[in-house]
Amino acid sequence: MPRFYLTATLLLLFLLEGTVFQVFTPQRFLETMTLVPRFALVGAILVSFFLGRREGLFYGMALGFLHDVLFGNLIGVYTLSMMVASYFSGLIVKLFHRSAAVFLTTISIVLFGHEWLVYSLFRLFSIAVVDVQWVLTKQIIPNVIANVIFAIIVYWPMAKLCDKVRARREKTSE
Repeated sequence: MPRFYLTATLLLLFLLEGTVFQVFTPQRFLETMTLVPRFALVGAILVSFFLGRREGLFYGMALGFLHDVLFGNLIGVYTLSMMVASYFSGLIVKLFHRSAAVFLTTISIVLFGHEWLVYSLFRLFSIAVVDVQWVLTKQIIPNVIANVIFAIIVYWPMAKLCDKVRARREKTSE
C-alpha cells in the first residue's frame, strides 16, 4: 500500500505542475522570465535519493513519458532527461554520504543538468532557437532556484513516504 501512495503522490505532483501551478507562475505576471514547475521530476529525484537509482530511473522514465505524451513536441526528450536525472541523483547519493549539503548540491546540479539537456535537445532539433545567455538567465536558473525551494519543502514528507516503502520492501523480502 505505501508503494501505491508513493505512485499516487508522484502522479498528483505531475498533475499539479501541469494544471494548478500554471496559473500561479510568474510569466502570467512578469514578462521577463519563465518559470516551469518540475514537481514530478523533483519527486522522482527524491525517490532515487531515498530508494535507489533503479527505482528513481523507472519513476523518472514513466513520468517523463507522460510529460512527452501530454505536453511535449517530441516524444522522448523528457523521458530521456528525467530518466537520466533520476538515475544520476541516485548514483551521486550512492557515492556520497546523505546530508543536507549533499542533497542541496545534488538536486541543484541534477535540475540544472535536466534543464540544460532539454534545451540542448530542443536546440539540436531546431525547435528552440533562442540565445544561450537568455535561456540561462531567464529560464534555467530561475527554474532551478524555484524547484530547489520546492524540493526543500517536500523533502520530509517524501522521506517519510519512501521510508514506509523501504520498510515494506524489507518486510516482504524476509
